[in-house]
Formats: sequence, C-alpha cells, structure tokens
Amino acid sequence: MQDIVLISIPESTIRNIVEQAVRKALSESPCDPTPSTEGKQLLTRKEAAKLVGVCLATIDNKVKSGVLKKYRTGGVVRFLHQEVLNAFSQSLFDNGKRVVTTRSKKP
Repeated sequence: MQDIVLISIPESTIRNIVEQAVRKALSESPCDPTPSTEGKQLLTRKEAAKLVGVCLATIDNKVKSGVLKKYRTGGVVRFLHQEVLNAFSQSLFDNGKRVVTTRSKKP
C-alpha cells in the first residue's frame, strides 16, 4: 500500500505552474492562433464576405443566382476560396457600377 502525503500549495503557485505549462504548449504548437483566409481552401460565409468586402446577404444572393456554389461539409456551409474570388472578380473591377439596360419603345 502506498502512503498518501498531503501538502498545502498556495493558489498563486498552482496558477503560475499552469500558466507556464499552457504558454509552453502554445509556443510549441504548429497552429496559428489567429486564423486568416490566406491559403485556406474552404471558407465560412463570414470569411467569404470579408475576403471580397461584401455583406452576408450579397454572398447569399450570389448563391441564389447560381454564380457562387456552396459546399456542405458536416452540416455546415463552406465556399471554395478561388470560387469566391472568381464570383466577385467582375464586381471588384466594376467598382460597384451597375449596368443599366433601357427598354426600347414600341412603335
């Protein structure tokens, strides 16, 4: 049978030990704690909208009009980075100008 030894350690000491362990683990982690869309293949709606500088409704409108395809992975919607850029490339160069067509009057 093993002897159990109880010792009293101040809370601040335990807190320091845990903080140091977490900092060490984070510094050794290959993950970047600040996610960006650069180099990322699949984007959320919010990331896609931010990438091209539009609101979420504009992303939805592009999907409804068939210009942008959405992908479902595990029940969530994602967009391909390059497809988002392609869908908005013409809009980005037009600077938001709308093409207005006029109806010709019947004789």
